[in-house]
Amino acid sequence: MNRILCWVALWAVLAGCAHHYVYSGTLEAQDSQGNDRQFLLYWNRTERLVWFDESEGSVRVLPQCSLNVMPYDERPEGIIFRVRESDKKVIEAEQDKNRCGKILNAKQVTDLAEGPLSLTVLCTDSPPDEFSRPKPYLKARPEPYEFIIARREAPDFSEIPKRPPCKGPN
Repeated sequence: MNRILCWVALWAVLAGCAHHYVYSGTLEAQDSQGNDRQFLLYWNRTERLVWFDESEGSVRVLPQCSLNVMPYDERPEGIIFRVRESDKKVIEAEQDKNRCGKILNAKQVTDLAEGPLSLTVLCTDSPPDEFSRPKPYLKARPEPYEFIIARREAPDFSEIPKRPPCKGPN
């Protein structure tokens, strides 16, 4: 009986041992208004010795000089940037009308790794009326963008990467 309790205790300890990582990369490209900007892409992941790995939330792209966030969420068809109220699809408009982009490297966030990450952007920011300010993000284009991703260990996920600081015209 003691042997079983020792194994259960060991398994519980090992299952609870986790490493938290932040994966991130930056890219310089044009935003949806034609300005050259920096873009930060990141996601969080927990890796365990005995149990399964898990991601914390979605893959996010943060543009410089804009408060917009481009969330790429896990869906059955892959890691997708879904159309929001203020988005207008401008590339492949006749195809899936609910998809503004996709990460091409994996179908699940836990399968993403360090190195190159390719994603598409098929929409542009389209404020609903003349009183709304545009919130630009990566410019839509038929070719995928490529971010180079690095991984770093984080004690907890309060240390998320910061949006690139705004320089030049807003």
